[in-house]
This record gives sequence, structure tokens and C-alpha cells, in this order.
Amino acid sequence: MDSLRKILLLLTVLLTGCTSVQVAHLGKRLHEPFRISPVAELRISPRTEQTLRTYDIEKKLAVDLAPTIASARRALTQEPTLDLNFAVAELAFLEGNRLQVSSRERALEMYLLSAQHAYAYLFDPQFQRRRSGFDPHFREACQFYNRSFEKVLRLLGTVKSVDLHHGQVYSLAVDGTEYPIGCQHLTGLWGTEPMEPFRFASDVTVKELKSEYRQYGLGVPLLARRQEGSRGHKTTKYTPDRLCFPVTAVLRFVPPQTPIGKYQVNAVIELYDPLATLGTTIAGQQVPLESDLTTPIAYSLSDPHVTKMSTLGLLRSDLLLKPFSELTGKKAAEKSNDPDDEAAGTDEFSDDDWSRKTVKGLYLTQPFEQGKIPIIFIHGVWSSPMTWLEMFNTLRSEPAIRDRFQFFFYFYPTGQPFWVSAAQLRDDLAEFRATFDPQRTDPAFDDMVLVGHSMGGLLSHLQTIDSGNAFWKLVSNESPETVLTGKSDDVKAEAMKWFFFQANPSIRRVITIATPFQGSKASNNVTQWFGKTVIKLPENVRSVVAPNELLTKQSLLKVQTSIDSLSADHPIFDVMRQKRQESTVHYHNILGELDAPDWWKRSVAAGDGVVTTTSARLEHCDSEITVPSEHTTIHAHPRTIQEVRRILFEHLRATR
Repeated sequence: MDSLRKILLLLTVLLTGCTSVQVAHLGKRLHEPFRISPVAELRISPRTEQTLRTYDIEKKLAVDLAPTIASARRALTQEPTLDLNFAVAELAFLEGNRLQVSSRERALEMYLLSAQHAYAYLFDPQFQRRRSGFDPHFREACQFYNRSFEKVLRLLGTVKSVDLHHGQVYSLAVDGTEYPIGCQHLTGLWGTEPMEPFRFASDVTVKELKSEYRQYGLGVPLLARRQEGSRGHKTTKYTPDRLCFPVTAVLRFVPPQTPIGKYQVNAVIELYDPLATLGTTIAGQQVPLESDLTTPIAYSLSDPHVTKMSTLGLLRSDLLLKPFSELTGKKAAEKSNDPDDEAAGTDEFSDDDWSRKTVKGLYLTQPFEQGKIPIIFIHGVWSSPMTWLEMFNTLRSEPAIRDRFQFFFYFYPTGQPFWVSAAQLRDDLAEFRATFDPQRTDPAFDDMVLVGHSMGGLLSHLQTIDSGNAFWKLVSNESPETVLTGKSDDVKAEAMKWFFFQANPSIRRVITIATPFQGSKASNNVTQWFGKTVIKLPENVRSVVAPNELLTKQSLLKVQTSIDSLSADHPIFDVMRQKRQESTVHYHNILGELDAPDWWKRSVAAGDGVVTTTSARLEHCDSEITVPSEHTTIHAHPRTIQEVRRILFEHLRATR
């Protein structure tokens, strides 16, 4: 048992590429959608003190601020000024903090009042010439607006049991008068689908990720999920279960009795998708949205079930090929019968399509957008799409990149030989295009970019070459019909996909990271024995892979696992290198090389600890750089991410 544990530890160190993402919940659990923040210190700023003194307004902080607020609002009706609006916004916020435990109804009113006067400070046209973005009050007014509006949303959930839905109107009381507030989904790739109760991005802190990307502006960043059981469509088919995505809420104060549907409202809660919209227009001004792009995706992937998928993909590759519904026990989503449902019609997919969806396959983090170039990330052995989170987080934060590209992740069984996985990727890419571009009229599809780490780089390269008979010659000197005699038609068809294929003409550029182009010494007698012992292959692979007197000595059909397939002794790497020279695809390579003392370099081949520098080199590529990193973390290294970023901008210039 000790030796087995050592082998397991060795494999973990050498082969894993999975990133573990954690989020910490601040305060109460997020199953309670609207949480009350701790009471802030009650302290009036010196400038508000001065404003109250200027207008001879008495304050009684020890008792309550309601009389002071009422006096300031009366003064404001007589002489509208920026300073008085700011003072009311600050005083109402402090009073809301004081009341939020003892009287939430009254606190809700105070926070709404604070947001309203901060909004007036920022956007009332009568102050346009006197308002200055250089005044510290300007940014403080933004903060009062954002923080007060967030408190309003939290209290709407706890006091009014409100969930935000498109077209709904909620009634509050302000100064004893009804104050209706409507809700609208103004922009968003997800449309107006029903959402679960929103969670607040500020309730979650992200661990493990080195960078968090936010845009500062107006609004409250939220975490959104579609309601479970909502009607299925093409996006759902490629969306991870329970995916979380960013939303920014903005409270727009409108002239009283503004119509929203059949209702009249005084304000509107507008919900924006910050991935689709960077800002909005208020009172003729372009206003950036406050947004958080990192927390939603980190929250989605922090599920402990997700972190187990890398091990499942290695040791139980058979499970990843089962229908998703069978593996999860979930039923297909119900389709909408509403003729007014904008997402119905051509965007639907059938229950049969859903039930056939396997865990293996392509995944996206937002709905597909026609005209955007697909980037597909392909992980390595004992890994999962989570390994790309650091790079994805950084690249998606770049507006110029996310405006022109859309990101996909490929999840596949990493226990099977890599040419088997490459054949499955070939089929999945074909199905992907048939789903979203059946007429092949979207030119963005013909500029596709693949990014592969470790074994994922080998899968990527096998998409860009024509096999001819070269790969079958590595199987047998006899014909496929002779070798596969006695096999079922399905088994024969499966095997033919492995060894006979054509390059995918849609792929224009391939980026490989720490890829063993000549195999890896990590595939040795010990690790190969371990792989044969613990890895359970899918039935379609087991039925083909069998010893046969018609096979060559190093026949690919004798290779049982991915660990075997990465052996530096296999001639497949020479064939791949020869075929790659014929390709017109642009190749870019990134390899790792650990810093080591001279005495170590003299005895151990240079490399990233798993793949040697010699094996990681790529002939006839457009660019190649070396990054001082180990194998399992190189794709999260800042230099690697910046190089991928550079290549993507080069790709954009070329496509123009």
C-alpha cells in the first residue's frame, strides 16, 4: 500500500493540471439571497456638518436623524443645491444603517431616499454646470448611490420577499406615499429568462485566483443563475449545469407615473449584462457600469463536485461518455409553450438532444454569439476546464478580446489514448458548428483558435492534419477490414475515426503550451502499470483495443491508456511532426523550463518537470517562447497569458 500511495503522489505531481478554486462566503450563507450588512459607524462628514451649519439645520445624532433629514429636504425645496442633495444622501444612508436592525421597513425607505438624492447630485440637469468630477463629493455620491441601492435590494428580499423579474412592479412607501418601482432586463445575452434569486458579488471573496477584474462605475454587481428546469435551447446544451453569470443592477429614477407595462412607476431597476454592455446613458451622460466579471465564474466552479471531475475523467473515462441525464439523474428541461417566448422556435433543441448530451463535450460560459471567433481551451491529463480559469479570467477582462472572441472549454476523458480523444473532439467540433452555423455562413467559424495544454496540445494538432494512411500503418500492415474482422459495425466505425481523418478547415490558429511533441518521460513502466491498474476505459475503446497477431510490434491498438500513449517510444510523434509540416495553420508554442543549478542541468534534461525542453519544442511554428514555470502551472503564468493575449491580437489583425 505504501508503494501504491507513492505512485499516486507521483502521478498527482507530474500529471495534474487542475486548478482548485474556492470562494469564501462573507456573513450568512448565500442561500439567503438578500443579507443585511453590519451596521456602519454613525458619523457625519465634515462637509455635511458644514452644510447643516450653513443652513442652520440642527442635528440630533444621538436620538435619530429623521428631523435633520426633514429639515434638509425642506431647505432643498427652497434652494436646490449640490451640497444639500449630498447632505440628504449621506444623512439618509446613516439613518438607514441605524434602523436596519430595529425597523427594516423604515431603513428601506431611508436607503431609497439616499439613493434618490445621490442620483440627483450626479444627474439632475440643473446642476450640470456646477457639478465637477474632480470634486471628492462626486465619487462619494457614486458610493452612496451604489451602497444605498444595494441595501435597498437586500431589504426588498427580506422585508418584501421580492425577487427581481422582468416586467414586475414593486410598491414601497416613502413619506407615507406609494412609491412603485419597476424591473426591466434591458440588455443581456440571456434575454429575459426567469432567474433564481440574485446573489451579491460583494458577499463572496475569491480565493486561489491571482487577479480579480472589476469595472468601476454605477450599479450593484450581482450573481445570476437561470431557474432550474427552464425550457431548454441550444445554449443550454453547451452550458455547464448551475452556471453563474454577471449582472449589474442600476436604479434609474424617472418622472412620476412613467409607464412600465400596465403600471405607473417612479423608478426602474434595470438589469444589465456587463459582458454585453459596458455602460448606459443617464441624463445625456455616458455612465460606466460597476461590474465584477471574476466572482460569478469562480462561484460557479467552486462547487466541490466540479473539482472531482478531473479525477473522474482520468480514472472513470467511461462515465464521461454516458448521457448527461443518466449520470446526473436529471430530466430534460421542459420546453416553453408560450408563443410570445422570444427564445422559442429556432433556438430550441429537443428532449432527445438533451438526453443524449454527454458530460464529455464543449462548454461555454455565456450564450453563443454569431460573428464572434470561437476560442477553444483543451486541458491535459488528469485535468478539467477549471485549469484554464486564470487565463480565461484575464483574457475575458479585456474588452477588445471579449468583443471579438467567445470562449469554449473542451472536457474529455483523459484516461484513454490521446488519438481516441482527438477523434471525439473532431466529432464534437463538427456537431458544434452544425448546431450554431448549419448553413456555414458565419465567417467567424473559419477563424477558430485552439489552445491546448500538455496532452490537450496533441489533441489540437490532430485537428489540423490529414491522416492519409500514415496512422493506420502504425496499427498494422494489413487492411482495416482484415484487422477488424469479427468486430461490430459500430466498433469498426469507431476505430476508423481514430486513424483516418481530415484536417478541420475551420481552425486557423493553434496555441500549444507545455505539449510533449516527442512524448514524456513521465510515461514509464511504473506510471504505465498504475494506469492499466486503475483506469477504466469506455466500452467503445475496450472493444477495439485488443492484442492481435495482425498488429505491428508497437501497434497503436495495443496502447491501453493515455499514459501509455504519451510514451516517448511511440512512432506516432514522428508521423505527427511530418504531417504538421504540410499544414497551413498558424502554430504558436509556449514551453516551460525550470530554473535549476548547473549541477542539476548536467544530470537531468532541461524542461518543466514533466516534459523536456527538447520534447516541447515545435518545428516550423510562427512563434515560440520559453516561460520559467513548472508543467502544471505554466498556463496560469503571467508570461504565458500575455503571450496568448498577444497572439489573439495578432489573429484579429490577420482576420481583418
